[in-house]
Amino acid sequence: MKVVGKIATIASLLWLVACGGGGGNASKPDDGTGPGANGTLTVQAYGTVAGADAAISNFASSDLTVHAKATLKDKAGAGIANAIVKFSESGAGILTFAPESATALTNASGIAEVELKASSLTALGATQLVAEAAITDKTGAEVTLSGKQNVSVSAAVIQDPQAVATALNFKGAVPADQSIVIAGAGGNGRSETALLTFTVVDNSGAPIKGVVVDFSVVPAGAVVLNTTSGTSNSSGEITASVNSKSQPTSVIVKATVRGRNIGSQSDTLTVTTGVSTQLGFDLSASKFNLDADLSGDSSTLNVKIVDKNGNPVADGVPVVAQTPYGRVGTSGRGGCTTTNGGCSVEYQVQNPRPDDGVKVPVVFSTQTGQGTLISDTLHVWVTSVGDAALYDASGKLVTSVTLPLLDPKACKFGSTTLYIGTPKGLATPAGTVIAVRSTSELTSPTIVDGTPTLDRAAGRTALTVTASGKAGTAAGTDTWSFKFTAAPSKTVSGYDLKVNYPECPKEEPETPTGPTNPGSTATGGSSV
Repeated sequence: MKVVGKIATIASLLWLVACGGGGGNASKPDDGTGPGANGTLTVQAYGTVAGADAAISNFASSDLTVHAKATLKDKAGAGIANAIVKFSESGAGILTFAPESATALTNASGIAEVELKASSLTALGATQLVAEAAITDKTGAEVTLSGKQNVSVSAAVIQDPQAVATALNFKGAVPADQSIVIAGAGGNGRSETALLTFTVVDNSGAPIKGVVVDFSVVPAGAVVLNTTSGTSNSSGEITASVNSKSQPTSVIVKATVRGRNIGSQSDTLTVTTGVSTQLGFDLSASKFNLDADLSGDSSTLNVKIVDKNGNPVADGVPVVAQTPYGRVGTSGRGGCTTTNGGCSVEYQVQNPRPDDGVKVPVVFSTQTGQGTLISDTLHVWVTSVGDAALYDASGKLVTSVTLPLLDPKACKFGSTTLYIGTPKGLATPAGTVIAVRSTSELTSPTIVDGTPTLDRAAGRTALTVTASGKAGTAAGTDTWSFKFTAAPSKTVSGYDLKVNYPECPKEEPETPTGPTNPGSTATGGSSV
């Protein structure tokens, strides 16, 4: 026997009380003379026979169930725990061990195990299985115990893969979120096809090649099943392919080992998000009435797109924006790409600017997967307060107004409604502030509604003014001076309006009523 000196330093080496020789070569002989004086080590190969673990001396090169078991006992026959056992082969070199170190630690019963198999399907013949363990005798000397078993490896048993399969597992899907888009809605980042992978394994969890697997979908016909069956590869994997149809749905792909009651199913696969529709194309703006006097005055233009089912279209739908006035988009992209069914671009005022009366069209368009063009136009208005004036309800320029006397006692005049806008009938920029004053102070005008102007106005906006006068003032003419200030550019313009006002009567003192002399009567007669 070989003395393994380095193993002696391991704490698991045990003292054995021995009387008699045998069991190994010690550096200092024991008193005993027979085998087992220091203990025994035996080794045996085991495999699966008729579905149970059994001792064997022969196994096929294809057998993956074989393992080697070494049993280490002291001279009294009790198992020695926590001892290192080294497994090896003394022979033709046709065996491999797992773990690769071919070592194992004995348990409480003195048993250590490793897996054992042929090094290849063609590794055939007879060889010897060896197990060794180093222990320490009662004198402190190291001794090495060994056990051997003659084994043979026979030709591989070729089994039907269908019969070997014991389980079918769902591995995963591509796309990973298991969601595809409706047919025709595919594109960059949007898939109309899903791949679902299953793995076939044997009773030890090892993959099996060559197993025929059949596929089906539930509900039937909800998607196109491109792969109705297939054969597992060397990794035991088989993949089913499905394509979406024109309707949103959710499906499960089922896989079954042909001829066996072994099956599995995928997680739920969803089919959502169809192609853009004209009716589902929605445009809006953060501001509609922009200031022509401020280059860079801007509005965020928003695009929202849904399919015919009301679902947001898939991410990545490109939308193009165009306009004949100002600028829209960026230098990198003249439009936007949808995320969660929406995207936005910025419109900015700059040359070329529209003439008065011309609304600015911004045209948005995209294409469906079938090549159908979808388009819509959003209009904004770009005007200057420098063009602003006051008009009546019929659109006629107002240069003078006549105020009715509403409350003679308080000298209150009736309200006047005017319309502020451009000569061609457009609104002033959103937020235009309007102020008014009397140049003579004979009347006192007040704007009660219409300032600042509101956004989203397609035409001139109403302005309501009330006024009051001074008691005792004869009818006359005043001038109201209007000041228009654009909020974004702070551009200011003015407009004077001639105002005809009626007489405000001077308030008469109240005349006393009732008798003033208690001794007289209404007829002037003397008292009694």
